[in-house]
Amino acid sequence: MRPEEGPGSDDQRRAVPPGAEDGRQPWRWREDGASLAGLLVVLTLLWGRARDTWYWIDEALSLGISSHPLTAMPELLAQDTSPPLYHVLLRGWILAFGTSEASTHTLSLLFALAVVPAALWAGWSLFDRRTGWMCALLAAVNPFLATYANETRMYSLVALLSVLVTATFLHAFVLRHRRFLPAFAVLLTLAVYTHYWGLLLALGAGAGVLVCLALRPDRRQVLVDAALAFGAVGLLFAPWVPTLLFQRAHSAIGWALPPSVQLVRDDLVGLIGGPFAAVALALGAGTALVAVLRPPWSRPASLVAVAVVIAAVTLGAGFATSRSSSQWHLRYLGVVLAPTLVVLGVGLARAGHVAVATLGVVALLSGPINVVRPDVKSDAKALAEQATPMLDGGDLVFAPIGAVPLLAHYLPAGLRYATTTGPVADPLAADWRDAVERLRASQPASTLEPMLDQLAAGAHVMVSCPLVDESSLGGLPEYIRLEITRCLEGQRLLLEHPQLEVVELLEHPVDAGPVGAHVLRKTGATTG
Repeated sequence: MRPEEGPGSDDQRRAVPPGAEDGRQPWRWREDGASLAGLLVVLTLLWGRARDTWYWIDEALSLGISSHPLTAMPELLAQDTSPPLYHVLLRGWILAFGTSEASTHTLSLLFALAVVPAALWAGWSLFDRRTGWMCALLAAVNPFLATYANETRMYSLVALLSVLVTATFLHAFVLRHRRFLPAFAVLLTLAVYTHYWGLLLALGAGAGVLVCLALRPDRRQVLVDAALAFGAVGLLFAPWVPTLLFQRAHSAIGWALPPSVQLVRDDLVGLIGGPFAAVALALGAGTALVAVLRPPWSRPASLVAVAVVIAAVTLGAGFATSRSSSQWHLRYLGVVLAPTLVVLGVGLARAGHVAVATLGVVALLSGPINVVRPDVKSDAKALAEQATPMLDGGDLVFAPIGAVPLLAHYLPAGLRYATTTGPVADPLAADWRDAVERLRASQPASTLEPMLDQLAAGAHVMVSCPLVDESSLGGLPEYIRLEITRCLEGQRLLLEHPQLEVVELLEHPVDAGPVGAHVLRKTGATTG
């Protein structure tokens, strides 16, 4: 194909999605449908085994916000650091199915399972049937999806939207199937309303447009289409921009250290299963990918090149912004899972029998074959179960800001909560507004003494702080260091308080587990 011809258009070729093919590779309901259904059943059994895993802090934040009416969410999310879409969906889900771990994890499981047919469609419609199945199988053995299929957070939904956004972008701008433009605009809008790294994906897609301008002869039309699609995303996201700006000004707590290049590399490797899986995929798909890129102006080469650009620019933007905002984590990389699956799927589809061996190695090395213990993410539920028989309405719970919604979910209703920044008005929602400044200014004694004075003799206080050595806090981000330090200061004050006595040590539910919290009782003795 000559450069001036471009990689395709609506008039030159059609997309070949399963169920709507051009006759070359029709969707075979008996074979393909049965294979996909069987694969999803197996994944449901494998990934779903961890549905009862106890909540940890981040999950309780989502659950707490979504436990409120929709009308309250804008204000609650202004105190948080997230956009609204996932919380709105979770709100509807818990109204129908409840707030148990198995219930809310099932929602994330459904999003993760949907990535598999979405990857199948992406690879099939953009390339061919074999590529589609390679993309689907890569998704099926992906440990990222297996992990976040059991997390009451938005990450599996982000991964699903990433696949659909990437595929519709490649259809609309590389292959020039312009009927995908509305779908691309809507899906990208959903992505940025789900997680703010969706904005970085939008930036990566914008860079992909620049590549398409070099590939296409109809540059003016490409620019018009880009203006329409990205302009629509901007208009649809505009109502949320004031909240985003407020969050960035008041709620950016800086819970992580700025990422290093090594961390980026390690997280990318972790995204596809770890070092050994990465080596297997590089050997299995790499050689074939080199052949795909020749000639460089061919349809497959153009698709692969643009997918790589989308992933690279998205990652680069995430790295650059996290150097200042300190908010980088492997769980955010679901936005680049789609281009990764597409590129590796193309290589494996052309690797012959090597691809089968590669997928087998990846499945063996990184597949979710272990049984996850329910307490693997947090001991909060066990601590709450131990404390509940001793706590009555009006008793006090003292914990870090982020831990309050988690404890409030598992403890009985009617308790009062406090952090070193003061009493907590709504224990189901953490207030991150200006958290660093509030922690700097907080004094445990001035916060806790008035609340202790309000307790009647015989009332109880539960104290739960992180189990860390204070000497190890020096290398942590300021917010984490302040949160832990202030909590431990408050814990010491309460444990040494003359009006309080320890009645129970709450232990982590493992053999010889450390003390995770204390329950104290007000004796009525006077200070002196």
